Amino acid sequence: MNLPTTLPHLCRFLWLSLALCCLGLPGCNQTSTDIGTANNTASLKIGMMPKLVGISFFDATGRGAQQAADELGVDLYYNGPTEDSVEQQAAMVNTWVARGFDVIAIAPNDPDSIAPTLKAARDAGCVVLTWDTDANAEKSGRQLFVNHTPNDGIANTLIDMMVAGAADDDGKLRGKFVIISGTTTAANQNTWMSLMLPKLQAEHPECELLETLYPTENERKARVQTAELLQAHDDLKGIWAITSVALPAAAKAVEDANRGGQVCVTGLSLPSLMRDYVKRDTVEQFALFHVEDLGYLTVQMAKLLAEGNLTEGEHDLGHLTGVRVQGQEAILGDPLVFDRANIDDFEF
Repeated sequence: MNLPTTLPHLCRFLWLSLALCCLGLPGCNQTSTDIGTANNTASLKIGMMPKLVGISFFDATGRGAQQAADELGVDLYYNGPTEDSVEQQAAMVNTWVARGFDVIAIAPNDPDSIAPTLKAARDAGCVVLTWDTDANAEKSGRQLFVNHTPNDGIANTLIDMMVAGAADDDGKLRGKFVIISGTTTAANQNTWMSLMLPKLQAEHPECELLETLYPTENERKARVQTAELLQAHDDLKGIWAITSVALPAAAKAVEDANRGGQVCVTGLSLPSLMRDYVKRDTVEQFALFHVEDLGYLTVQMAKLLAEGNLTEGEHDLGHLTGVRVQGQEAILGDPLVFDRANIDDFEF
């Protein structure tokens, strides 16, 4: 008997039998145990979960993911919570496992809180990977993190763009600046900030960082919080808005306050959301990566991982070339910087 193949399927059968029984029993916890298995056939069933649905960033990653699924002949189910809730994510993972998904790829809202749910899925046989933002690798047991860019590359690019727009003649940042993030538990934003801070302290000691704003992934909250900050600090020199939602919201607040050209606004977002602000010179530069390609790469990696064909080194996958895999991390590429000269070259 081939145990590596048979045992996961037996576990799945037993779990599904129990799940069906639980549906008819009051008091049975339907979100407790996750069972799944990798499938080495072409009809791989992949569940891919963004932090939330309904924002442009994750709409774009979904388009890229579906393109890869169509090319590879795998079954893709792309869905997520309607708000940045780890509880909703955990419930959806449980549902996907019960439905027999072979692979779960998730962009976690909270790296630690989601870990037990992912660990249960892994222990039961599911292939689990993270993308865009990582889970706690040790606690979750996830097998791979699909990262868009090296984390230090993002941090350095954010600082370089602010220096270009707000530094004194000697290249030093002086005065008041602020970072607008998303949620307090967002692992990717927290990592970038942790890399930015020592560099700012060492190279720009007179850069005064105000208290970080956390408007979640809510455009209105980001705009209101930025407006309040601008009103409270008429000497604010720069804003780093490091989510795709926060940057256009901050730019809008700066325009509404008639502070364009006085406050340097930069950060991370999509060209489609920032085009008008760049052309009005409210934002000179901002950065990101090819968002659709992140979704595309995640599905490519999910298939390689599930089939046991993922190796370290550089990979050419579909239209992507030179994708780097090292340890338990795959990296799409370096950050892209957008400005007036190139923004019309990008549609996402």
